[in-house]
Amino acid sequence: MKRSLSAALLSLSFLAGGANAGTFTDYGGFGKYKRSLADGGGCVSGTVGSTIPGRNYNVIVNFAARRFSDKAEFNKAYFGFTTLDKKHGIDAGTLRAGAFMLCLEPGEYDIIGIEMLRAASSRKIRLPFTVEAGKNRYLGSLVFHSDPVHILRCSGLPNPSGVEIQDRFARDLPLIMALKGAIAPEPALLDAGQGLPYFFGCPDAGG
Repeated sequence: MKRSLSAALLSLSFLAGGANAGTFTDYGGFGKYKRSLADGGGCVSGTVGSTIPGRNYNVIVNFAARRFSDKAEFNKAYFGFTTLDKKHGIDAGTLRAGAFMLCLEPGEYDIIGIEMLRAASSRKIRLPFTVEAGKNRYLGSLVFHSDPVHILRCSGLPNPSGVEIQDRFARDLPLIMALKGAIAPEPALLDAGQGLPYFFGCPDAGG
């Protein structure tokens, strides 16, 4: 992990209250990727959160359109979760999380990295997802961990931190539907295997 640039950004688009308490989004410079359903866009949704202790940090997932794959870092957008809020859409045990929904121009996108605890991932990844016009695709529940024992047990990788992709569709559905302008999502879970070494799945994570 390298020092985070986004940690210094104070212009995050924080979402208020309820199911999405604690989540934020950015659609890229000048909102380059943003497109409403009414204007022919499509959406992706899920939940994002953290089991890491503390109340003074953000976790961030960076993505970019596939057409910018050679210059992804200069064309990135992001979504994430902050522990600064006192209430969250999900507050269960060590997990704090909220729902997100991004409505984007249709096309192919890649998650290109993560940021957590003021550090950013240094290795290039391309974790793909597709945006389809008129649809809302559920990408999963993205949970940031700093528990190397859990990560090793789930993924077999000796990493100190990472993001677990869980299929929690039944739990997350009412949270997503509570978001402004939401339409019913359909499952389109991210493939954790394409996001190594930062993303992983866990066989015993229930849905």
